[in-house]
Amino acid sequence: MKKKLCSLLAVVMLFGLVLGGCGGTEEKKDTADGGTDKKVEEEKEETGGEKIEGGSIIRAMPSDISSLNIVYETGDEGMTMLKPVYDPLYIESKDEVRYYLAESREVSEDGLTITVKLRDGLKWHDGESITADDVIWNFEYKMNKDNKSTSGTTVNQKPVTVAKVDDLTFTVTLPEVSASYVATLGSIKLLPKHVYEGEANIASSELNMTQGVGSGPYKVKEWKKGESLTLEKFDDYYKDVNLDTVIFKIMPNESAQEIAFENGEVNILRVSTVEKFEKYASDDRYEMVTLDEGRINYMGFNSNSALMKDINARKAIAAALDVPAIVDGAYGSEDIAVAAKTVFCDQNFYYEDVEGYKQNLDEAKELIKSSGLEGQTLQLVYNSSRANMEDCALIIQQQLKEVGITVEITGYETQGFFEKFFYTDAGDWDLGLNGYSTNGDNQGDEYMFSSEGFLSKNLCTTDEIAALWNQGDATTDPAERAKIYADLQQQIKDAYTMVPISDCNFILAVDKKLKGCDAINVVPVFEDYTQLYMTN
Repeated sequence: MKKKLCSLLAVVMLFGLVLGGCGGTEEKKDTADGGTDKKVEEEKEETGGEKIEGGSIIRAMPSDISSLNIVYETGDEGMTMLKPVYDPLYIESKDEVRYYLAESREVSEDGLTITVKLRDGLKWHDGESITADDVIWNFEYKMNKDNKSTSGTTVNQKPVTVAKVDDLTFTVTLPEVSASYVATLGSIKLLPKHVYEGEANIASSELNMTQGVGSGPYKVKEWKKGESLTLEKFDDYYKDVNLDTVIFKIMPNESAQEIAFENGEVNILRVSTVEKFEKYASDDRYEMVTLDEGRINYMGFNSNSALMKDINARKAIAAALDVPAIVDGAYGSEDIAVAAKTVFCDQNFYYEDVEGYKQNLDEAKELIKSSGLEGQTLQLVYNSSRANMEDCALIIQQQLKEVGITVEITGYETQGFFEKFFYTDAGDWDLGLNGYSTNGDNQGDEYMFSSEGFLSKNLCTTDEIAALWNQGDATTDPAERAKIYADLQQQIKDAYTMVPISDCNFILAVDKKLKGCDAINVVPVFEDYTQLYMTN
């Protein structure tokens, strides 16, 4: 669902974006060099001051990365901070293909073989050439389960076959048709063979903490754990890079982030409340950039909790919650977020506007009695590094109290939360607040919402849902896929796997001198750092 700004704020924001914003958004064409049309560049030049070389992005982040290896970063913070360091092969969206390390990709008529050609002259950050040998090695190490990263190496749990054609070209042959695999292949982040070759276990290698040799427009200059990550321009990148440095400062406290932004210590601030939006939208030092985040925040039920194994207990909790009231209380305005209904959003390739859960207190109270929830104390965990999560937890706690359920809430920083929520199959928590990006091919969410997914240790689901995910990936006809994913939305709802909470906007307040922030409208920002530049 697209969110509309209320009239006054819309005028302020639209005026700013037209006269001096972070660049007009123009559809980016399918080009071999990944660049935008000349018209887009000309429009950027008209949006404000004169473009200058150099300068920095300085951004506050609520938590740090866990290593310099992007392959093992699962949270938005890690993906955001390391995105400038590691390029994908290409990115598939609804309307186009954007090429990065790859120059082209071709899919065979039967859909089983994908041929990818790399750009000539690509370099790793230490100066070594990037070749097809690097790609082949990346598949080989991922196929070793001890390395704990199998993304892109299997289709329906069957291995793909990767072969080198020449120094810049390779093929991937699938064991069976996978409609989503082309997009999955494009998004793979490569590690340098010459750095990691010989390591017994990539996942636990000490090199992850010291190297960070990547392929993107910025290379690692300095990582001060818990304090900052400083990236500097990579001079041998295949495209021009405008900004000299990208700096992430670790600031868990939101008030500290705001003070640093207003003092000019950081020049980008994530805005997550309507009060902050109004404050910075009315300040002529800043521009507001609003993107549809393509993200669903939700409350999951722990399948390893003795209480949550009973579907009637999950139904009772879903019936007790007033989701629109949670969103209104936690976010304050539809400018920031609206109530979510389903596991997908309209940023996915396929989306059906299904009806969400409705509050029914009488039904909730009956189910509480019959399921054994009456008099119980539930444990709710949430990611304390994510905006609005604590407010959602507190409101859920209050709403469940009104139907006689006591809830104790505990916040964990990102890495600790993921360890508990995804990787540990313990029953010491009952409810968990999480969020996930859900844009692009719907099949990308299988890893969380299928019993066969790698993040499903605590998932309440069914075999029928897993079968539908497999069917969706094995079907190439778009109309048929649309029907399958619509059915999936309904079945996930009927299984009470999770309660969708919010469908959010991603809003940034940005120093007016920084341009290009919405040149590619995707989250996590920014996909292509070469589009960012400073003006005088």
